[in-house]
Amino acid sequence: METIAVFGPFNQAMQAALQNSLSAISFHLVFSPEMDQALLEQADYVILRTLRLDAPEIAHLNRCKLIQRWGAGFDTVDIAAAGKRGIPVAVTAGMNATPVSEMALALMLAVYRNVVPMTLDAMDGTWSRESYAKRSYTVSGKTVGIYGIGNIGRKVAALVKAFGAEVIYYDPFRLPENREAELGVTFVDPDTLLKKADILSLHAPLTEQTRNFICAETLAKMKDGAVLINTAREELVDYAAAAQALRSGKLLGAGFDAIEEDLVRSNPFVGLKNVVLTQHLGGNTTDNAVQMARHIAQQITAVRDGKKLEKPHLVNGDYLQE
Repeated sequence: METIAVFGPFNQAMQAALQNSLSAISFHLVFSPEMDQALLEQADYVILRTLRLDAPEIAHLNRCKLIQRWGAGFDTVDIAAAGKRGIPVAVTAGMNATPVSEMALALMLAVYRNVVPMTLDAMDGTWSRESYAKRSYTVSGKTVGIYGIGNIGRKVAALVKAFGAEVIYYDPFRLPENREAELGVTFVDPDTLLKKADILSLHAPLTEQTRNFICAETLAKMKDGAVLINTAREELVDYAAAAQALRSGKLLGAGFDAIEEDLVRSNPFVGLKNVVLTQHLGGNTTDNAVQMARHIAQQITAVRDGKKLEKPHLVNGDYLQE
């Protein structure tokens, strides 16, 4: 019986979803919250969430047929090293687009309507209605800038347009004009995106080009009183610079789901009431876990049956060596 090694923090709902989705197939499913050399050596398939899988770990994958990421990102896997060993690396492209886009919208609304500080005041017995009323805003009529118009970015565009916002976007891979017209979005260069957006929402993958896209220099180019939303990757934002912009009033507010434990422990936002922080859970909902697990089961089954995965799910095709 082949072994599927599942590495990383998988809650009970995720584990149950995987077990149910793979129940019709004869596999030995093993969960491990941390990397385990012995399990790597036994693994015919690897499912990975959060943890890194670099060349030293990949060197122990003696019989692995697929490295499957739980999520759309693959910056935690050395895809070149996997390719050299003939191991395809796959992601769940598009599967978390709905929950992440909803989280982005939720953060926009929470910031504009001061949901968190008003809740904290109410819990503390403080009546602060009028002080917040004069600094509350609507998404309707605003210009929302989207940095990265992939599956998630397109869903965010649709959501905010339903609220009456105008949408501009930048992506190095511009959409065809007929697709832009269909979505009701306008392509602009990065500087224009920064200067015109009332709300800037980040949806790009982590690359050397996108790392620290938001820094002191780009923050200075943003519209005064803009809102910054990040549900992509922590490394897209220089959070120390963002905290300074929030303290100075350059930014009206911010909503960050793309934060990890290290940032929480060295929190640059202490004392700020105009930022909403969630712990990189945008794509993690109980109902979406079922969809993710089904998709992963389909990809593992396809590989087991000798089928080749294709883009956008396969991410290291250029490195694969037979």
